[in-house]
Amino acid sequence: MADPVEHKTFIHADGLLAEFMCQVHLLELTPERARELQDIHRGHHPDDCLVHLEAACLLLLGEDAW
Repeated sequence: MADPVEHKTFIHADGLLAEFMCQVHLLELTPERARELQDIHRGHHPDDCLVHLEAACLLLLGEDAW
């Protein structure tokens, strides 16, 4: 039996939803906004919060990597 289709939700990083939703992928994430979102989602474990994980990755790799 095949795995069910995985759905991915994308939202703009500068929107309010990025501050409240965890299981979404971010569009147009900037280092400044990554810092803000990382602070907002600081209590969430990166394995459970895609926003925290994407913010951390952007800051770790640097702006030129994106």
